[in-house]
Amino acid sequence: MLTLHAMRRSSVAIFLAVLLAALAFGGDIQLTVTKKTPLKGELEDLVIFGLLKEMSCDSNGYIFSPTNRKYGSAINAIVRFPHDASSFTTFSIDSADGVDGGTVTDFELESNGELVVLARQVLKYSNLEVPIEFGKSFLIQYDRNGKILTRRALNLDTSNFSPTGVALLQGGDILVVGRRLEEDKTLLLADIYLSNGTLKTRFTLNPDGTKTSKERTAASGRVFAPAAIKANGQIYVLRGTTTEPVYVLSMTGQLLKTIQLNPVDIEFDSPKIIGSELLFRAHNPAPDPSGAVRTKPQRVDLPIFDLDTGKIVDRYFWYNESAGLACATTQSLTFIGQDTSSWPFQWVVLETKATGHSIKGNLAIAR
Repeated sequence: MLTLHAMRRSSVAIFLAVLLAALAFGGDIQLTVTKKTPLKGELEDLVIFGLLKEMSCDSNGYIFSPTNRKYGSAINAIVRFPHDASSFTTFSIDSADGVDGGTVTDFELESNGELVVLARQVLKYSNLEVPIEFGKSFLIQYDRNGKILTRRALNLDTSNFSPTGVALLQGGDILVVGRRLEEDKTLLLADIYLSNGTLKTRFTLNPDGTKTSKERTAASGRVFAPAAIKANGQIYVLRGTTTEPVYVLSMTGQLLKTIQLNPVDIEFDSPKIIGSELLFRAHNPAPDPSGAVRTKPQRVDLPIFDLDTGKIVDRYFWYNESAGLACATTQSLTFIGQDTSSWPFQWVVLETKATGHSIKGNLAIAR
C-alpha cells in the first residue's frame, strides 16, 4: 500500500513529467497563405488527374508530382514545374523499352538535377485499369530535360514483397525498401542491389513486425508503404504511422539506429525532413459513421518531431483539407490544392508561412 509520503512523491513526479512535456512542445502555430498561383491547362490536368499524390521539391524550388496515365490508376510519369506554374517538364516511362504501359513505384531526386525512377511492368490490369499483376522492375535515370540516360533491370523477387521506395547508395548500389504483410502486422524489408541489378543482400528492419494501421483502411497509402528519404548524409526509412519506428541507414545501406516517435499512433502522409526535424501531414480521425454533416472546415495538423529525441516539438495547422504538402523549407510550406475562397474552386499552388516561427535546419530533398 502506498504511504501518503510516497503518494506525494508520485504526484510531484507526474506533475514534473507533464510540465517538462509541456515545455518541450512549443504549441500550435497557424499557417498563413502568402501567395496563390493557379494551375492552368495541361499542367493542371497532369497534376490533379487521379487526385493528388505525394510530391517533392528540389533545392532550386521545382515541384515534382507523379501523374496518372489517363483513365487508369497507374502512374506513368513525373512532372516538374516551378512555383509560378509557368512551364513544366515530363519524365515519362512510356518511352522506356520494356516499361511502356507500366507504372511508377517511386522516384528520387539527385543533387545534380537528375531523376531516378523505380518502375514496374504491368502484366494485367483490372476492369477499372488498376494494376493487379506485375512483371519486371526497372531503375530508370533521366537527365534534367527528361531524357532517359540509363535503364537497368533489377532482379527483384516480389513473390512475397511489395517494393515501395528507392534510393541510390554510395558506390553505385541501389536500395529498394518495401513491405510484407503478416496478419495485422507489417514487416519492412530492405534490398540492396549491385549496379548491374543483381541482388546483393536482403534484411528485415523489424523482424517481429509492427501493427499495420489503426483501421483496415487509411487516408493514404503511405500508412502501409515505407519510403526512403535521404537527408543529413543518411537514409531514413519510414511509413505513415508513428507506431512504426524510423529506421536510419548509412549511405552504404547499413542500419545505424531506430527512432521511436512520440506520441505513437498518428497516421500521416508527405513526410519531409528538414535538418534534424521531421514534418508531415497528419490524418484526421475517420468520418462520423452516423453521417453527420460538418458545418465548418476540419483542421489539418502538421506536427514537427525532433529526430534526436523522437518527441513532438511544434505543430502547424490550417483548414484546407484538399491540399497536399509539396515542399518544406525552414521558412515556408508549399501545398497544391483547391482555393476554397473562390467559386468555382481553382487548383492552385499555395505558399504558406508561420509568422514568427521557422523550422531548424536546411531543406532536404524528400517526400
